[in-house]
Amino acid sequence: MKKKRRKTTRFLIIFDTISAIVLIGLAILYVRWEKSLDEQEDLPVATMEPEVEKNEEEPVEPEPVDNNIYVTISATGDCSLGKLQIHGYDGSFDAYYDSNGPDYFLQNVRDIFAADDFTLVNCEGVLTNETTHMDKEYVIKGRPEYAAILGNSSVEGASLGNNHTSDYGPQSLIDTKNALAGENIAYAINDEYGIYTTDSGIKIGFVSVSMLGDFQTRSNYMQTGLETLRPQVDLLIACVHMGIERENYANEDQQAFAHNCIDWGADLVVGNHPHVLQGMEIYNGKLIAYSLGNFCYGGAHNPSDFDTLVLQQTFCFSPDHTLLDSWDARIIPCRLSSVPSPNDFCPTPYTAAEDMARVIAKMNEFSSSNGTIQIDETGVIRKL
Repeated sequence: MKKKRRKTTRFLIIFDTISAIVLIGLAILYVRWEKSLDEQEDLPVATMEPEVEKNEEEPVEPEPVDNNIYVTISATGDCSLGKLQIHGYDGSFDAYYDSNGPDYFLQNVRDIFAADDFTLVNCEGVLTNETTHMDKEYVIKGRPEYAAILGNSSVEGASLGNNHTSDYGPQSLIDTKNALAGENIAYAINDEYGIYTTDSGIKIGFVSVSMLGDFQTRSNYMQTGLETLRPQVDLLIACVHMGIERENYANEDQQAFAHNCIDWGADLVVGNHPHVLQGMEIYNGKLIAYSLGNFCYGGAHNPSDFDTLVLQQTFCFSPDHTLLDSWDARIIPCRLSSVPSPNDFCPTPYTAAEDMARVIAKMNEFSSSNGTIQIDETGVIRKL
């Protein structure tokens, strides 16, 4: 019994020792835990406030104001508002007028003309009621009321210097001038100069001569007119009736005279007479269009070439009306009829890509010898 009691006592001593060690260890862990809590309480508390971005944007510079004045000129080929003496009534310009009225003829280009600042046409023929005509192979006339065709479609200027200006005698020219004046259309011929002021206040002057007669006299008309108008206007146009009919390439005489026109002060030279398109050139920074062909043309029911165009150039002026050195020119390829055949006297812009490309290719070919312009696929005239 004594031996058993000793074993029990030894067991209790070992158990108590182990228990004491465990309790001491737990006490040490507890102290360390509390100390760590106290240290965490002393740490700074991180805030979750959103970070505010500093507004350090650069000040916005105001866009520059363009105070310049832009003026767009549209020019066309021959507008012969009437019929030849050899034509009958059926299918004639007169018949179309009687059936459709004045607003029919330029209906498909009216929006183009209305959007520009000045539209200039070559009025080839007379607007008169005279019945006795000159002894010529071809004479052309329309009624005085035909001037409304131009006036109702935003045409502001007409050149009269051509070889059909007096087909029905001196009175027929007077009647034509009166008809145009009645539609507020400025006109020019020889020593009578045209002046038109745009809505923006830009003053446009133009001189018109036919070089098919006395060359020196007509040349003097042009030179004197340009030099007289130059100090009076902001923009100056020379209208030249010259060249060989149905020839697509300008000759040396045309080129020399067009260059003279620019040397005398013209800002743009517009040519007519050949009844077909001819090339273009840039001379001393100014555009020359040697022939714009036919446009609203009552002189042929079924011409061999229906292609034509509207030439447009936009000029830039400073606020004090000084012409600035800028370039913005283009062509709008057209057919002189709304249908392929016969001529219905209603010029219409082409919409088919192949038709536009054909006219542009023609003009590039006709202009190639001058080597100063290239017309791109959209009709924009680019300097070379």
